[in-house]
This record gives sequence, C-alpha cells and structure tokens, in this order.
Amino acid sequence: MLPQIRLLLYLLQLRTYINVKILPPDSIGSELLNLIHSANDYIVLVSPYVRIGQWLRLTAALTSAQQRGVKIKAFVRHDPDNASSWEELEALGIRPRLITHLHAKFYFSERGGLISSLNLLSSSNAHALEIGCTLETPEELQALKDYVKRYIIPLEQTERLSAEDLYLSKEKFTVVLEHYLGNCTASRSRVFYRNNTFEIRTGGNTFYLNLDKGANRLGIAGIVSGEEALFFQERGVEFFPNSAFHVDLANDRPGYHASIRGAYQHRLSTTYLDQLRLPEKKELLTAIVNFVVGVRDLKETVYAPKKAEQAARKAAYEKDLAVKRNARQAEVVTSTE
Repeated sequence: MLPQIRLLLYLLQLRTYINVKILPPDSIGSELLNLIHSANDYIVLVSPYVRIGQWLRLTAALTSAQQRGVKIKAFVRHDPDNASSWEELEALGIRPRLITHLHAKFYFSERGGLISSLNLLSSSNAHALEIGCTLETPEELQALKDYVKRYIIPLEQTERLSAEDLYLSKEKFTVVLEHYLGNCTASRSRVFYRNNTFEIRTGGNTFYLNLDKGANRLGIAGIVSGEEALFFQERGVEFFPNSAFHVDLANDRPGYHASIRGAYQHRLSTTYLDQLRLPEKKELLTAIVNFVVGVRDLKETVYAPKKAEQAARKAAYEKDLAVKRNARQAEVVTSTE
C-alpha cells in the first residue's frame, strides 16, 4: 500500500475529521513554500529523495527558517545510491535522518501540513504532474506527528556509508575502474570511451569492453599473441576460476592477434554504467579486474621460463665477468710485488 494512502487511512482510524483540500498541480510547490515561511517552531520534511540545488526559492526559505530559530527535521531514504540527497541537506546545515525503505512524502509544521506525491526535487517541482492535499487542524497535525513516531523513526538507520562506498556511489564508472585497476595491477591504468567501446590500457595490455544496449549484456576482450593463445587453449581455465565471465578464445582471423574474451554472465540492470546501483557496480568492477588480472597472469606464466632463462644467463655472464675481473686484479697485485 502506498505510504500516502496508509497515512490517510491512519488519520481515519483516529476518527479525525479530515477536510481534504486537493491542490492544483501548479500550486503544490507554493503551498510547501508557504508552509516553511509560516513556521515559527518546527518543520518536518519527509522526502525520500532531495535535489534542491536549483530550487532557489526553497533553499532560501529553509535558510530563512533556520535563521528564525525554527528547528528542521528531515527524513530521507537510506540507500547507498542516495548519498547526494543527504549531502544536499547537509550543505544547508540540516542533518538528514536516514530511513530504510522510505517512500512517503509529506511536510508539516505547527501551522499546517502537506501530503503529496512530490519529492524535494527541483525537476519534479518544475516539470512533474503531482498531487497533494493540505492538513490544517490540530488533530490532523498531531496525526502526522504520531505517524512519524510510529512508522518512520523505528526504521531510522544511524550507520552511514563508508568512505569507499560513498566514492563508488558518486564517481563515474570509468574513473573508479581506472583506480581499481591501478591498485590491483600496480600499474598506470587508463580507460577511454571510443566508438561505443571502452578501451582499457593497463600493465602494458589492452582490453575492450563492449555493451549490448538492446540485451543489457557486457563483454570484454584482451589481445593476446599466438603463443599466448596456444597456452590459453592448454591451461587457460587455471587463470579464470569461478569467473563471472564465460571465457573463451577468439581467433577468427588466422595470422592476426587473437583475443581472450569474456561474456558477463549477469544481465545488467542498465547499460549506463554510472547509474548502476552500488552492489551491482561493485560486482561488475570486481569481475572486470579479475578478468584483467587473469589475462596478465597468463601472459606472465607464458614467458616465465624465458625470463628465468634470461635471468640465469645474465647471472652466469655477470659471474664470469666477476671471475675475470678478480683474476686481472690478482695479476696486477702480483706484478707490483
């Protein structure tokens, strides 16, 4: 049941006479501003989402109320992807109280109340078709207070997002991916978006991240040499255990570089990666990094014997030089005696 309907039913259960005044859509914002301007003691704002940076009349009204000594309580939705709502209120000096699963929208002071479909979003105020009604009697306002105490406050969460989760929820996906790859590969990593493809360069290797926007699917491919491709066919499964990608080898053009490719096994909620919810974003970032590290480790394993042989030859050469140098020094010492 919608919270607004439940609230109205709750008022009825209290046997309160409600003289409902339905507001025209274009006057809901004005009614909210009047409510704030008329308050002398307190204001309660219940809105899951807050984006009021461009709603200058509202921010000015809230600032003015604070300067008059009005106490403002604001309840917003507790959601990892809703951090910007908390920050908008904090920028005004209002401490947001975080409520799990909050969907109700209503506002009241000691002078009057407003139940509405309107979130505190400047875009909704300017463009959305909303509905709302006013409450005015002491009994109605008491019922709003009781609703907050009975239904909202028990769901309050005091634990905030960690600094890492806050960063992940706000930063662009490509920037986060660069940082993740840089930390996990200990190398400079860059991510470019070109021709509907993300090009990833890290640790001397190049990868391509492709999105199927029709099916909400994602794929990744890393370029490998012929020798690396042969090694993948023999032992590739060792480097991608429990992978979130279905990994195989693509070598459609003999004589050209092959690629190890991965098809992400989960369907994305959206192909606009910046808009992924935090848990899904974390899962995808981990999967991409694990794939990149798997390809890197495979390449290093292919050339490990050669590198070991080169290192052994170098060590033997340096040892031989040292022996000869010591012999020459001994000859010089002998000739001078």
